[in-house]
Amino acid sequence: MDDRRIIMPNGKGSFIVEEIRQRLEEGHTVRISFGGTSMLPMIDGRTNILVHLEPLQHEPQVGDICLFLFEGQCVIHRLLRVKGEEFVFRGDNCMREEHVRRDAVMARLKAIEYSDGRIESCDTSSWRRRSRRVSIRRTLANGVRRALSRSNRRWMRWVYFALLVILMWAPLGFVGIPLNNFVFGIRLDHLIHASVYIPCAFFLMDYPFSSGRRRSLGVSVWLVGAVIGILTETVQYMLPYRGFDINDLVANFLGVTIGWLIIRILKK
Repeated sequence: MDDRRIIMPNGKGSFIVEEIRQRLEEGHTVRISFGGTSMLPMIDGRTNILVHLEPLQHEPQVGDICLFLFEGQCVIHRLLRVKGEEFVFRGDNCMREEHVRRDAVMARLKAIEYSDGRIESCDTSSWRRRSRRVSIRRTLANGVRRALSRSNRRWMRWVYFALLVILMWAPLGFVGIPLNNFVFGIRLDHLIHASVYIPCAFFLMDYPFSSGRRRSLGVSVWLVGAVIGILTETVQYMLPYRGFDINDLVANFLGVTIGWLIIRILKK
């Protein structure tokens, strides 16, 4: 027996695309297989599931998962926003957005049929709540990912190190904040030192010295961050309006270490 898997064509001018469109226009609910991981975790296309798609009975609402045509192919993604005549979609597990016109939107997700025969309706309040939470989390995650992208880090690192120099070397007596106060049992100035150095590893990870194996990457970034912490605190010893404090130096090391560990965890 030939046990090869047959993939239905889903390209421009494909008969399956026209067949789906025709059946939806006739008012039928269409069941098609869903593959891939673009809609994780709500729809897992790795588990041989079927999606039930119903014809649009009203205008798609933001948050709906719809079937639409994009670059000649059928795509099932979530509607993010509507900009005039343009509908913007994105998969929950994707960064890329698809911009299409209203006439390209063909159907709305009605239910998911799993390989064991179980059918989960997408119109229940519990499914909509879970779907809304996933959408919000993914949107926030994508926003943070874009904001902290490598291209943005190029200018952000210069701002960070400039502020670091100012904060560590400028006279701070005019601020009027008593730095010997305690917060959660920790001196405020030590807490500030540690917090300021947490982003240090993040802004060092793109430099040439950080290339190499994962283990050497982490160690080299931490070592350079530690040297910066030593340098900024040592210079304070030579400034008449600042003072060297070994506890501040320990706080610098602690902040660099916390940031370095966060980078290690995220990279894994």
